[in-house]
Amino acid sequence: NWTRDRYIEIMVRDWPKMQGIYLQHFVGGALCLPAVLGWGDEGRAASLACLGVLSEMAWELSDMADIFITRSMTSDGKERLPNKMVAIWMIHHSMTLSLGLPLVLKYRTLPELHWMTFNLQWAAAIAIGMNEYTKVLNLNKSKEFWTFRILNGVAFVIMAWMRGVHWLYLSGRLLSIWYRDEEWTFMLIGSVVCILITGFNFVLCIMPFYKKMVKFGPSQKGVIHNDQNHEDDNTLDDAYNRS
Repeated sequence: NWTRDRYIEIMVRDWPKMQGIYLQHFVGGALCLPAVLGWGDEGRAASLACLGVLSEMAWELSDMADIFITRSMTSDGKERLPNKMVAIWMIHHSMTLSLGLPLVLKYRTLPELHWMTFNLQWAAAIAIGMNEYTKVLNLNKSKEFWTFRILNGVAFVIMAWMRGVHWLYLSGRLLSIWYRDEEWTFMLIGSVVCILITGFNFVLCIMPFYKKMVKFGPSQKGVIHNDQNHEDDNTLDDAYNRS
Protein backbone atom coordinates (compact mmCIF):
# COMPACT_ATOMS: atom_id res chain seq x y z
CA ASN A 1 0.00 0.00 0.00
CA TRP A 2 1.25 3.45 -0.91
CA THR A 3 1.36 6.34 1.52
CA ARG A 4 -0.70 9.43 0.76
CA ASP A 5 2.31 11.35 -0.55
CA ARG A 6 3.55 8.43 -2.66
CA TYR A 7 0.08 7.88 -4.12
CA ILE A 8 -0.18 11.55 -5.12
CA GLU A 9 3.33 11.49 -6.61
CA ILE A 10 2.52 8.48 -8.81
CA MET A 11 -0.92 9.82 -9.71
CA VAL A 12 0.49 13.16 -10.85
CA ARG A 13 3.27 11.43 -12.80
CA ASP A 14 0.84 9.10 -14.59
CA TRP A 15 -1.92 11.66 -15.17
CA PRO A 16 -0.73 12.70 -18.69
CA LYS A 17 -0.42 9.04 -19.68
CA MET A 18 -4.02 8.39 -18.62
CA GLN A 19 -5.24 11.17 -20.91
CA GLY A 20 -3.56 9.44 -23.83
CA ILE A 21 -5.08 6.09 -22.88
CA TYR A 22 -8.70 7.22 -22.85
CA LEU A 23 -8.23 9.32 -26.01
CA GLN A 24 -6.81 6.29 -27.84
CA HIS A 25 -9.76 4.17 -26.67
CA PHE A 26 -12.17 6.89 -27.77
CA VAL A 27 -10.67 7.04 -31.28
CA GLY A 28 -10.47 3.24 -31.56
CA GLY A 29 -14.11 2.86 -30.54
CA ALA A 30 -15.20 5.69 -32.84
CA LEU A 31 -13.75 3.78 -35.79
CA CYS A 32 -16.39 1.11 -35.11
CA LEU A 33 -19.35 3.50 -35.20
CA PRO A 34 -20.12 3.15 -38.95
CA ALA A 35 -20.25 -0.66 -38.55
CA VAL A 36 -22.34 -0.81 -35.36
CA LEU A 37 -24.74 1.90 -36.58
CA GLY A 38 -24.98 0.69 -40.17
CA TRP A 39 -23.61 3.86 -41.73
CA GLY A 40 -22.36 3.87 -45.32
CA ASP A 41 -20.80 1.07 -47.31
CA GLU A 42 -20.68 -2.20 -45.37
CA GLY A 43 -17.19 -3.13 -46.57
CA ARG A 44 -15.69 0.22 -45.68
CA ALA A 45 -17.44 0.21 -42.30
CA ALA A 46 -16.01 -3.25 -41.55
CA SER A 47 -12.54 -2.05 -42.56
CA LEU A 48 -12.79 0.90 -40.17
CA ALA A 49 -13.92 -1.42 -37.36
CA CYS A 50 -10.94 -3.68 -38.04
CA LEU A 51 -8.73 -0.60 -37.85
CA GLY A 52 -10.25 -0.04 -34.41
CA VAL A 53 -9.11 -3.54 -33.42
CA LEU A 54 -5.60 -2.89 -34.73
CA SER A 55 -5.51 0.47 -32.96
CA GLU A 56 -6.20 -1.27 -29.65
CA MET A 57 -3.62 -3.92 -30.45
CA ALA A 58 -0.99 -1.25 -31.14
CA TRP A 59 -1.71 0.49 -27.83
CA GLU A 60 -1.52 -2.77 -25.91
CA LEU A 61 1.82 -3.67 -27.51
CA SER A 62 3.17 -0.25 -26.57
CA ASP A 63 1.84 -0.71 -23.03
CA MET A 64 3.56 -4.09 -22.78
CA ALA A 65 6.81 -2.37 -23.77
CA ASP A 66 6.16 0.36 -21.19
CA ILE A 67 5.58 -2.27 -18.47
CA PHE A 68 8.82 -4.05 -19.39
CA ILE A 69 10.84 -0.82 -19.42
CA THR A 70 9.34 0.37 -16.13
CA ARG A 71 9.96 -2.94 -14.36
CA SER A 72 13.46 -3.58 -15.71
CA MET A 73 14.99 -0.13 -16.16
CA THR A 74 13.67 2.11 -13.36
CA SER A 75 14.71 2.04 -9.72
CA ASP A 76 11.13 2.07 -8.42
CA GLY A 77 9.67 -0.10 -11.17
CA LYS A 78 8.70 -3.03 -8.96
CA GLU A 79 6.98 -0.69 -6.49
CA ARG A 80 5.03 1.13 -9.22
CA LEU A 81 4.22 -2.11 -11.05
CA PRO A 82 4.19 -5.00 -8.57
CA ASN A 83 3.71 -8.56 -9.81
CA LYS A 84 -0.02 -8.48 -9.05
CA MET A 85 -0.52 -5.37 -11.21
CA VAL A 86 1.55 -6.85 -14.04
CA ALA A 87 -0.65 -9.98 -13.94
CA ILE A 88 -3.77 -7.79 -14.11
CA TRP A 89 -2.46 -5.98 -17.19
CA MET A 90 -1.56 -9.28 -18.83
CA ILE A 91 -5.16 -10.41 -18.38
CA HIS A 92 -6.40 -7.09 -19.80
CA HIS A 93 -4.20 -7.44 -22.88
CA SER A 94 -4.83 -11.16 -23.40
CA MET A 95 -7.87 -10.90 -25.65
CA THR A 96 -6.67 -8.41 -28.24
CA LEU A 97 -3.11 -9.74 -28.40
CA SER A 98 -4.22 -13.37 -28.79
CA LEU A 99 -7.41 -13.05 -30.86
CA GLY A 100 -7.38 -9.57 -32.39
CA LEU A 101 -5.47 -10.25 -35.61
CA PRO A 102 -6.90 -13.76 -36.20
CA LEU A 103 -10.43 -12.36 -35.82
CA VAL A 104 -9.70 -9.55 -38.28
CA LEU A 105 -8.38 -12.08 -40.82
CA LYS A 106 -11.19 -14.62 -40.35
CA TYR A 107 -14.25 -12.63 -39.25
CA ARG A 108 -13.68 -9.06 -40.39
CA THR A 109 -17.36 -8.50 -41.29
CA LEU A 110 -18.80 -10.09 -38.14
CA PRO A 111 -21.12 -7.65 -36.32
CA GLU A 112 -20.30 -9.20 -32.93
CA LEU A 113 -16.62 -8.36 -33.45
CA HIS A 114 -17.47 -4.76 -34.29
CA TRP A 115 -19.77 -4.38 -31.29
CA MET A 116 -17.32 -5.98 -28.89
CA THR A 117 -14.50 -3.72 -30.08
CA PHE A 118 -16.73 -0.67 -29.77
CA ASN A 119 -18.04 -1.62 -26.31
CA LEU A 120 -14.70 -2.45 -24.74
CA GLN A 121 -12.98 0.68 -26.03
CA TRP A 122 -15.74 3.23 -25.47
CA ALA A 123 -16.62 1.88 -22.04
CA ALA A 124 -12.97 2.36 -21.08
CA ALA A 125 -12.73 5.77 -22.76
CA ILE A 126 -15.82 7.19 -21.06
CA ALA A 127 -15.18 5.66 -17.64
CA ILE A 128 -11.47 6.52 -17.53
CA GLY A 129 -12.16 10.02 -18.83
CA MET A 130 -14.78 10.62 -16.14
CA ASN A 131 -12.58 9.07 -13.45
CA GLU A 132 -9.62 11.26 -14.42
CA TYR A 133 -11.81 14.36 -14.36
CA THR A 134 -13.17 13.53 -10.91
CA LYS A 135 -9.59 13.43 -9.59
CA VAL A 136 -9.43 17.23 -9.88
CA LEU A 137 -12.73 17.82 -8.09
CA ASN A 138 -12.76 19.18 -4.53
CA LEU A 139 -15.31 17.07 -2.71
CA ASN A 140 -15.61 19.65 0.07
CA LYS A 141 -17.47 21.89 -2.39
CA SER A 142 -21.11 20.90 -2.76
CA LYS A 143 -21.33 21.45 -6.52
CA GLU A 144 -18.16 19.49 -7.25
CA PHE A 145 -19.20 16.74 -4.85
CA TRP A 146 -22.50 16.31 -6.72
CA THR A 147 -20.59 16.37 -10.03
CA PHE A 148 -18.46 13.54 -8.68
CA ARG A 149 -21.54 11.56 -7.65
CA ILE A 150 -23.26 12.01 -11.02
CA LEU A 151 -20.20 11.17 -13.12
CA ASN A 152 -19.43 8.15 -10.99
CA GLY A 153 -23.03 6.95 -11.35
CA VAL A 154 -22.97 7.41 -15.13
CA ALA A 155 -19.66 5.55 -15.37
CA PHE A 156 -21.10 2.69 -13.31
CA VAL A 157 -24.15 2.34 -15.59
CA ILE A 158 -21.95 2.41 -18.71
CA MET A 159 -19.57 -0.18 -17.31
CA ALA A 160 -22.39 -2.42 -16.02
CA TRP A 161 -24.01 -2.48 -19.47
CA MET A 162 -21.07 -2.42 -21.89
CA ARG A 163 -18.61 -4.52 -19.86
CA GLY A 164 -21.23 -6.51 -18.00
CA VAL A 165 -24.55 -7.39 -19.63
CA HIS A 166 -23.67 -6.73 -23.28
CA TRP A 167 -20.20 -8.24 -22.87
CA LEU A 168 -21.70 -11.52 -21.67
CA TYR A 169 -24.17 -11.55 -24.57
CA LEU A 170 -21.48 -10.86 -27.19
CA SER A 171 -19.11 -13.41 -25.65
CA GLY A 172 -21.85 -16.04 -25.83
CA ARG A 173 -22.55 -15.13 -29.45
CA LEU A 174 -18.87 -15.42 -30.42
CA LEU A 175 -18.51 -18.79 -28.71
CA SER A 176 -21.62 -20.11 -30.45
CA ILE A 177 -20.34 -18.90 -33.84
CA TRP A 178 -16.98 -20.61 -33.31
CA TYR A 179 -18.78 -23.79 -32.27
CA ARG A 180 -21.01 -23.64 -35.34
CA ASP A 181 -18.01 -23.10 -37.61
CA GLU A 182 -16.00 -25.81 -35.83
CA GLU A 183 -13.22 -23.33 -35.13
CA TRP A 184 -11.85 -25.25 -32.17
CA THR A 185 -8.70 -23.16 -31.71
CA PHE A 186 -10.79 -20.01 -31.49
CA MET A 187 -13.15 -21.87 -29.17
CA LEU A 188 -10.40 -23.02 -26.81
CA ILE A 189 -8.47 -19.75 -26.60
CA GLY A 190 -11.65 -17.67 -26.66
CA SER A 191 -13.23 -19.59 -23.77
CA VAL A 192 -10.20 -19.00 -21.53
CA VAL A 193 -9.89 -15.35 -22.53
CA CYS A 194 -13.61 -14.66 -22.08
CA ILE A 195 -13.50 -16.09 -18.54
CA LEU A 196 -10.44 -13.97 -17.68
CA ILE A 197 -11.87 -10.77 -19.16
CA THR A 198 -15.24 -11.38 -17.48
CA GLY A 199 -13.48 -11.48 -14.12
CA PHE A 200 -11.45 -8.40 -15.02
CA ASN A 201 -14.56 -6.50 -16.07
CA PHE A 202 -16.48 -7.34 -12.91
CA VAL A 203 -13.70 -6.88 -10.34
CA LEU A 204 -11.78 -3.94 -11.84
CA CYS A 205 -14.26 -2.13 -14.09
CA ILE A 206 -17.72 -2.44 -12.53
CA MET A 207 -17.15 -2.97 -8.80
CA PRO A 208 -14.86 0.06 -8.20
CA PHE A 209 -17.58 2.45 -9.42
CA TYR A 210 -20.21 0.58 -7.41
CA LYS A 211 -18.10 0.81 -4.25
CA LYS A 212 -17.68 4.55 -4.74
CA MET A 213 -21.44 4.90 -5.20
CA VAL A 214 -21.91 3.18 -1.82
CA LYS A 215 -19.07 5.07 -0.12
CA PHE A 216 -20.25 8.46 -1.35
CA GLY A 217 -23.98 7.71 -1.31
CA PRO A 218 -26.86 9.81 0.09
CA SER A 219 -25.63 9.47 3.68
CA GLN A 220 -22.23 10.95 2.79
CA LYS A 221 -22.15 14.75 2.88
CA GLY A 222 -18.60 15.15 1.64
CA VAL A 223 -15.03 14.38 2.52
CA ILE A 224 -13.96 15.90 5.83
CA HIS A 225 -10.27 16.44 6.46
CA ASN A 226 -8.82 16.39 9.92
CA ASP A 227 -5.36 17.53 8.83
CA GLN A 228 -5.54 21.29 8.49
CA ASN A 229 -2.03 21.41 7.05
CA HIS A 230 -3.41 20.26 3.71
CA GLU A 231 -6.16 22.81 3.23
CA ASP A 232 -4.62 24.02 -0.02
CA ASP A 233 -4.50 20.60 -1.67
CA ASN A 234 -7.88 19.15 -0.77
CA THR A 235 -8.39 17.95 -4.33
CA LEU A 236 -5.36 15.66 -4.11
CA ASP A 237 -6.41 14.49 -0.65
CA ASP A 238 -9.85 13.66 -2.05
CA ALA A 239 -8.34 11.60 -4.85
CA TYR A 240 -6.36 9.61 -2.29
CA ASN A 241 -9.35 9.16 0.06
CA ARG A 242 -11.66 7.90 -2.68
CA SER A 243 -9.17 5.38 -4.10
